Amino acid sequence: MWDTMSAGREKREELHELYLRGLKPAQVHLRSRLNGPSDPQLDGSVESLDAVNEWFLAHIKERHETQRAELPSWWDPSRPTSERGAPGSGPFTSAQLALIDEVQAYFGEVLTATFPNAEWVIYKGHKNDFRNGLTMLQIGKGRPFPVRDVVYKEALGVVLSG
Repeated sequence: MWDTMSAGREKREELHELYLRGLKPAQVHLRSRLNGPSDPQLDGSVESLDAVNEWFLAHIKERHETQRAELPSWWDPSRPTSERGAPGSGPFTSAQLALIDEVQAYFGEVLTATFPNAEWVIYKGHKNDFRNGLTMLQIGKGRPFPVRDVVYKEALGVVLSG
């Protein structure tokens, strides 16, 4: 039993490290994507999040069926993306998942700059909690903040509503 628990902990830690290593490249890619005069300015401020969110909601609708992107570390690679058209595929293309990853990485960047004591943690809740093992941002003493889930769920609402 201890070996199973240890293996599970090691896997969670590995996924946590992959997630953290992916933040900077995702932030860099979003900055390279947003370099036009009418694009939002990524200055790291809380105020910039409104403009980034508005831009994101407009661009997440674009499906890019033919444009392949590397899947984020948090996406289950065994679950097909929508461009494959396979049964059980997710609602997003790989390009849309990459965009979600970039925006959530920027959101995390702003939050960690705004709250200097913020720390990326592996969520540990009740044993039946589906969020167990996810990387979240601990801000203060409350429950950790699910940065990725906030952006993902917002995109999900837009895509599913058409």
